[in-house]
Amino acid sequence: MTAPVLHLDNVTYRNSQRFELRLPSLTIGAGITVVLGANGCGKTTLLRLLATVTAPSTGSVVVGGTPVGDQNLSAVRRRLGYLPQDDSVPRRLSVFDHVDLIAVMRELAPSPRVRRGLVHRALSDVDLVDLAHERCGRLSGGQRRRVALAAALAGDAELLVLDEPDAHLDEAHLTRLTGTLRDRAASSTIVVATHDRRWSDDIADRTITLVDGQVDSQVTL
Repeated sequence: MTAPVLHLDNVTYRNSQRFELRLPSLTIGAGITVVLGANGCGKTTLLRLLATVTAPSTGSVVVGGTPVGDQNLSAVRRRLGYLPQDDSVPRRLSVFDHVDLIAVMRELAPSPRVRRGLVHRALSDVDLVDLAHERCGRLSGGQRRRVALAAALAGDAELLVLDEPDAHLDEAHLTRLTGTLRDRAASSTIVVATHDRRWSDDIADRTITLVDGQVDSQVTL
C-alpha cells in the first residue's frame, strides 16, 4: 500500500469556550510534516484528529481518499501508528508485551511468529531489545517514551502521527529516531508535532505553523 494523503475539509473542533481549531482546507502527503506552534495553539488537537482519536465538530478528515467514519475506523487504524503526548504506557506489562499487545490490536501480521518479529524489530529501532522483558513501571520516563514509540513504529505503518516524540529523549536516541523516520519518509506519511525547530530545519519535508487554532503558514522544504 502507498503512503496515504490526508485531507481536512472545513474542519472545526471546539474543546472549550475559549479554543476552536479551524481548518478550512489542509492536505498532507508522503514525507515528514512537522507541526509547530506555541502551547495551546492546537497541535495536539490536530494530531488527535489525524489519528482518529477525536472526531471533528464539523467537516471531514479523509485518509487515502476515504472519509473517516465509524464504518471504516478499523481499516484506517490498521495503517496507523500513533504516539500520544501523554505517558500512556501501562506499568505492569513488560516492554515486549505492551508493544506486542498494540501490534495485536492493529492486526499487524498474519501469524504470531511474524508479529513477534515485527515487535522485536521495533524495539531494536528504539534501542530497547535489552529491556524487552523488563516491566514498564521500572523504566525511566525516557525509556517509557521509547516503548510508546516502538508501539507506533511497529509494522512500518504507512501513516505515523507522533505528538512530541522527542520528549524525554537524549541526543543519541533522538538522532536514532530521526534517522529511522527519514528512512521511512519515502513510503509513509509522517506528521510530527514538536516545539523543537531543529525538526523543521534538519529533516522536515514541509512545516505547518499553527497560531490560535489556525494555520498561520505552510512551507515545503
